[in-house]
Amino acid sequence: MGIAMQRDLEIRHCRALVAVHDKGGVGAAARALGLAQSTVSETLLSLERLLGTRVTLPRAGREAKLTAAAEVLLPHARNLIAASEAALTAAAGQSRAAIRLGTVESISSFLLPAPLRSFRQLWPDVDLRITIGLCEDLRAQVARGDLDVALTVEGVEKGRAAGAAIWPVRLCLVTAPGDPLARQAITARDLARRTLLLADANGGFNELLSSWRGGEVDQPRQASAGSVDGVKRGVLSGDAIGVLPDYAVTEELAAGSLVAVRTDVPLPAIALRLTTGDTTTAASPIQALVEELTRALQNPPHVN
Repeated sequence: MGIAMQRDLEIRHCRALVAVHDKGGVGAAARALGLAQSTVSETLLSLERLLGTRVTLPRAGREAKLTAAAEVLLPHARNLIAASEAALTAAAGQSRAAIRLGTVESISSFLLPAPLRSFRQLWPDVDLRITIGLCEDLRAQVARGDLDVALTVEGVEKGRAAGAAIWPVRLCLVTAPGDPLARQAITARDLARRTLLLADANGGFNELLSSWRGGEVDQPRQASAGSVDGVKRGVLSGDAIGVLPDYAVTEELAAGSLVAVRTDVPLPAIALRLTTGDTTTAASPIQALVEELTRALQNPPHVN
């Protein structure tokens, strides 16, 4: 029996193999799994001893490539991972393990699809539940334990003061291509004559914009469009100036369907902020989600 057990394919072997294939390398696989690179390397060596053949091909300076034997094993490895997770959740009396992620509409629409796709490939049996809300409320829900992770937008200085993990992005004022303000740097007087259109009347940008001009008497009027798409449509159908993070208008600005408006005073600095609870542990699905989000936030799409 002892000899037979030594020939067992372990879930750690399967996770390492799948991660190397999906992420393209040992280092990337280790980050996705929340493990040290040496641990993943040792696991692959253990798998090679078990199979009696190599599972990766050495390619200096390039992504790892699985051998033919490893490719044959790959679908079975995925099935074993799924079976293991199903067994564990069933034993715990739950239909599926769940992660509760809170974020705002713009992040959910423009930044989350890629990292969430990668996460679901590694953890297909985890039920990832997305909650859309206001930034302050989402962070409060993490503190209360109602959410596991929150990804929000706020002023850079506020995030730094809280000691939070933040990634700078830019706030953009956008208008229709034919707008007279589209080709010049606007001033306080220009803004006072126009309406700033935001996605949410109670969102974090409102406070930032209100304090942006300090004590100036002629503050621009602010209005809510209800959504990012509503802001874009409102700008194109009226004379409002849209207020959106740069990652939400990258495609439109590149295509010329919207135009960024320059200002004589720099817009407030903003950042993406990742907030997690106290239960995040290494090699957990929550930690894997945090790793995927962190990689995506380090290189979000920006307006050039």
